[in-house]
Amino acid sequence: MSDDLGTTDAAAALTAIFEERAENLSRDELWRWSAETGRDRALLTKLKGSGAKLLSGPRGSGKSTLLRKAYFVMIDEDQALPTYVNFSRSLALEPLFHHRANALQIFRQWVVYKIVTGVLESYTLIGTAPPENLAALAADGTRFIHDLETGQSAALPSRLLSPSELLVLLEEWAATSGRVRSVLLLDDAAHAFSPEQQRDFFEVFRALRSRHVAAKAAVYPGITSYSPYFHVGHEAELLEAWYSPDDDMYLSTMRSVASSRLPPSLYDQLQGRAEIIDYLALASFGLPRGFLNMLSFVLGVEEGSTSRPTRRRAEQAVAVHAESVRNIFSALRDKLPRFKKFVDVGMELQRSIAAGLRSYNQSKPPGRDKTAIIGLADPVNAELDRILAMAEYAGILRRAGSVSRGIKGVFHKYSLHYAIVLVENSLSLGKSFSLEDAIRSLSNTSAHAFVRSRPSVLLGPDYERRCVLNLAPCENCGAPRVSEDARFCMRCGAELRNASIYEELTRAPIDRLPLTPNKVMGLKAYSAVRTVQDILLDEESKEIRKVPYVGPVWSARIRNAAEEYVSV
Repeated sequence: MSDDLGTTDAAAALTAIFEERAENLSRDELWRWSAETGRDRALLTKLKGSGAKLLSGPRGSGKSTLLRKAYFVMIDEDQALPTYVNFSRSLALEPLFHHRANALQIFRQWVVYKIVTGVLESYTLIGTAPPENLAALAADGTRFIHDLETGQSAALPSRLLSPSELLVLLEEWAATSGRVRSVLLLDDAAHAFSPEQQRDFFEVFRALRSRHVAAKAAVYPGITSYSPYFHVGHEAELLEAWYSPDDDMYLSTMRSVASSRLPPSLYDQLQGRAEIIDYLALASFGLPRGFLNMLSFVLGVEEGSTSRPTRRRAEQAVAVHAESVRNIFSALRDKLPRFKKFVDVGMELQRSIAAGLRSYNQSKPPGRDKTAIIGLADPVNAELDRILAMAEYAGILRRAGSVSRGIKGVFHKYSLHYAIVLVENSLSLGKSFSLEDAIRSLSNTSAHAFVRSRPSVLLGPDYERRCVLNLAPCENCGAPRVSEDARFCMRCGAELRNASIYEELTRAPIDRLPLTPNKVMGLKAYSAVRTVQDILLDEESKEIRKVPYVGPVWSARIRNAAEEYVSV
């Protein structure tokens, strides 16, 4: 059975319209379906220019859109030879670090050859025959990359390339193409859940620079750590991709996104309901992907037949989105198992911040001086700093700078995700507030108003003792590990092994994915899909499509959810 809206072609069109990942969109779709602000144009100029850049933002903030736009602009401008590479499959290589002594060498060659194959794709787009050495290296690299990313035992390429050799080749290939420079656009470059990969990646990144080669990489805020020799600001300029809901042009930009992305038949249903668009735009907290997901929910696309937008559906969409943001954070229990207890304390922190905001805003009238910002008194210890970093990665919190209040001390400000603020009634608007009241309150927040608090008040005086690493015991005798770096058991002397995060993630039940309960029940009842790996192996979605009312739209979403769960 299908979730087609009239015809298969119509469903396929909707699949593209509500595609969450920019790297899956064509050049034409990318330009037609995204709005562009002056800020975006400034970022694109920097991405196209010289010098190393780091483009920072949480999932869904538009990093891939900016990188892909910069790529296609440079393809057409014939000044620089751009190369777009996506490293989202990096976690698939993580098991190597548990089984292969030469894992770092394999990983480095994977990074290098992903770039080589990306250069070949660029030659194809500009319509120029590739040099013989590029074609030969890319053919060898394509096999190597495929075997690695599909879990097969991959032999190293016949020619091992060092970053310095690649740098020389990039300059040569740019000149051969008739271009004066080479620009590398490296998407999903923060290998956040494998420290060994992350450190080595940034050593490669650091080496790929010269007068004629510039590398740009998309990273996550907070959680990305760099190699000991890589210093942000000195080695690369940090750029912010995340839209700010406080920006004067924010709502008009998001309205443009809605009008550009939605076909007329759907957009017409929102005529006269501008407050719903603005409400969802603010609830998305500057993340276009979340905005599109909520729009599709409100318009009934997910149910297989469109419906008229209502306030009730808008509130439901915001609640679903808030839960999905929390799920990204809670999924860190699986992706960073040693920090499981930190995640638990982080969930408590989010609830306490929401309650603190609700209490503060209770005496403020709608649309005036309400706030979604918490100020944490300095100093912030290492445990809380780790929790805040993980919350930034998930998009639950956004750093809003620091401010001194004289003898009261210095406060580090963080804004709570607006969807959570709305769901938790942290604006204290009452039970029967209008959408206009919510919009005014979130749009007119005072830059100087924030809730001053201390970690011990939000989490209790014992929170530091609860922030301990969750280290797996010795498999031989069950003794606890004395430290994260311990290689041998202090009791029996057996070698201590760490479980593969990637293998654990692929074995996870589908209940862990951000899918509706009905879809999970349908997969269990009508298909053989039980684990994340079952979805990944179902490349043509034959099993997934056995579920009633799952057609092109939902099969794509289910697969995207599984791929994101095991990605960086």
